[in-house]
Amino acid sequence: MQTLVKKKYVTYSGPEFAGGERVQLVEMDFFMVKNGFKPQEFRDVERMEKNATLSLGPLKVWRVV
Repeated sequence: MQTLVKKKYVTYSGPEFAGGERVQLVEMDFFMVKNGFKPQEFRDVERMEKNATLSLGPLKVWRVV
C-alpha cells in the first residue's frame, strides 16, 4: 500500500527579517499568497527536490521530506 507523504520544509529567517531570527517546520500550504508569497515563489518551492535549498529574499528554505 502506498502512503501519501506531505512535503515538509524548514524555513529560516535571519535577524534582519521583520519578525526576527526564526526557524520553522512548515508544509506546502505555508507558501501561499495570503502569507506574502508570489505565485512564482510557490512554484519554485513546489519543484524543490529533497534536501534542496532555496533563498526567497531573506528567507532560506530547505526541503526535508
